[in-house]
Amino acid sequence: MSKKVNLAIIDTDLKIREIKKYPLSANGRQIDVVHGGENHFMPQITNTSYLEFPSWKRFFLFGERTHKRVYFAMNKAKKCIDFESGEVFLPSPEEMKKALGATMLSKLGKPETPFPLWMLYIILLCVIGITLKVFGVIA
Repeated sequence: MSKKVNLAIIDTDLKIREIKKYPLSANGRQIDVVHGGENHFMPQITNTSYLEFPSWKRFFLFGERTHKRVYFAMNKAKKCIDFESGEVFLPSPEEMKKALGATMLSKLGKPETPFPLWMLYIILLCVIGITLKVFGVIA
């Protein structure tokens, strides 16, 4: 069983929705969030891409305090945030184009869903009703 690490994924609005445990990849240098497919997301980690937050004491009332290691990465970025150099890695535009192309490719050749016919009838009835009210036919 592979080791799991805590990862905080930062969205484009700079909010962390949740911190979850994700397994490390086979080489131990990447966090396996989503493996393969159009949503492929495996950020690389380094020795300086984490922060340690204080946690519970090892033995309830005595002993040294333990720390919880949390890695931070922007959503769909190739690497985690490096806290020593201050580099923040953003999503790669090439990978975003590939993912968007894969999504659009599956929709190619399929007809768009037209406006529902029953909605057209409801709109037509409303317009006729308003017209009759304006002309004074309906009291």
